[in-house]
Amino acid sequence: MKIVMGVLILVVLLVGLVFSLPFLIDLNKYQDQYKPVIEEALNRKVQLQDIRLTIWPRIGARVAGFSVMDDPAFGSGPFASLGSLDVGVKLGPLLSGKVEVEEITLHDPVMTVVKNKNGVLNASTIGRTGVAVSDTPSRAPIPSAEGPLKILALLAVDRVSVTGGKLTYRDLSAAKPTEYALQDLNVLLTSVRLGQTPRLHLDMVVQPLNLPVKIDGTFGPLKETADIDTIDIRLGVGKTDFVITGTTAGHDATVTIGSAVINTANLPVSLPVKQPIEITDLKIAVDIKGQEARLNGISLQLFGGQVKGQGKLVAGSETPPFTGTLSVEGVQLRPALHAVSEAPVSVSGTAGAAFALKGRGFSMPDLTKALEGTGHVEVRDGKIEGVNLLQEAIAILKIAGIATDDPKATVFSTIETDLVVKEGVVHVQRLLMDSHDFQATGGGTIGFDQKLNLIVRLNLSKALSQKVAGLSPVAKLAVKEGRLVLPLTIGGTIETPSYGLDMKGVSATIQEHVKQKIEGTVDGLLKGTIKPQDLQQQGQDLLKGLLGR
Repeated sequence: MKIVMGVLILVVLLVGLVFSLPFLIDLNKYQDQYKPVIEEALNRKVQLQDIRLTIWPRIGARVAGFSVMDDPAFGSGPFASLGSLDVGVKLGPLLSGKVEVEEITLHDPVMTVVKNKNGVLNASTIGRTGVAVSDTPSRAPIPSAEGPLKILALLAVDRVSVTGGKLTYRDLSAAKPTEYALQDLNVLLTSVRLGQTPRLHLDMVVQPLNLPVKIDGTFGPLKETADIDTIDIRLGVGKTDFVITGTTAGHDATVTIGSAVINTANLPVSLPVKQPIEITDLKIAVDIKGQEARLNGISLQLFGGQVKGQGKLVAGSETPPFTGTLSVEGVQLRPALHAVSEAPVSVSGTAGAAFALKGRGFSMPDLTKALEGTGHVEVRDGKIEGVNLLQEAIAILKIAGIATDDPKATVFSTIETDLVVKEGVVHVQRLLMDSHDFQATGGGTIGFDQKLNLIVRLNLSKALSQKVAGLSPVAKLAVKEGRLVLPLTIGGTIETPSYGLDMKGVSATIQEHVKQKIEGTVDGLLKGTIKPQDLQQQGQDLLKGLLGR
């Protein structure tokens, strides 16, 4: 019994001693040894309020009031801080003299990322010893290959977690400074060791958009560099899901992005559309080399058709230069136009197009100044809804008795044209339209400001030409080779177009017709086939008709 009691007393003393270790061992006096190591790794000054040994729920240490100070070029406050940091180690290896970290938990971390007026991030010098903040303006600084990811790779830990975090991003480089915050940030990383592939879970809410974001997936294996052989991530943004795969090597990366369904009503950005658009089967393949991003391919299903493209963009300036090509097949034009515009005139039909464009910047002033390129557009089996071009031309001639199938629509079998874009103007070239009652040709310009300046020559069918000519002496004089050509002008804007007749074109046709008539009349008088009194009567009838009109 005495032996048993002695053993129990010894156990109690040992347990008591173990649980009293946090109070007996003061780790704060070792700050002079480990703080310089941390500061050198981060390339930042750090502050520690208190650090204590912990026994329960696991052996380790708890750091309270930990702060990483900001780069002095940005401010004197903290870049990142947290309420407490718990580090737990494995007991087995510890008993044999080895320290293996089992878990790291960051409670209530707060981080503020700032982009200054030169476009440089305060995070760009994290972990980059001896690197000063650049004075050269840069909208997209190249990330360091020796930054936080290297620090993460050098850790050997089974589990890293973040609870209740907040990340604020403040952009002071824009004309109107903006600020976004990632709130309720929770992160869980497992298998964080060199040579292993960590698994990531992240959820947060983006403010001021109140947008939930969720990430699940793997990346790795971890190396001492920022190279990642495999990225396999599932990204949820609100109600939209994306699949992201790829690799990175230094400053270069190859990334593919896919999504089964995207509805613009669920996106966090405001798009210039009047009603929601659904995009299906989105696939994007991008190669990044430094500040050059090459879009190897993008494809998606939209409005019943296929859209494909490729291009290149070079970041690092306020107006980044870009080039690209875009092709469209089988898109239903009517719902597409209704989604982006509420103009009274719309076009239906099945559209195909091909464009080659280049420019700088993405704001409307930048595009107006620098966007240029060429394109070809075809629309099959449709109608121009809201206007009947033939009816507009006949109304200008003030002819009654010509009926059309639909006074508010122009039915066509084909519209085809070439386009040239330059200095904020779309030049319409070789426009061709085939309809039942006429064939139209022409061209002109459409401005980025929506202003129209088009001339469309309506070449009426022979049957319709004779019918119109019988009701209008002016039209009768304009008939050539059995057909009437009406040069219709279209001005105003896309939302409020205006129509008129190009009287110079009509006059030219009449002058040619009168010249031929005079030559024939003179020849008839000389040959005696036309009598003077017949010529007088024809002239009187013509003048009555013209003056009457």
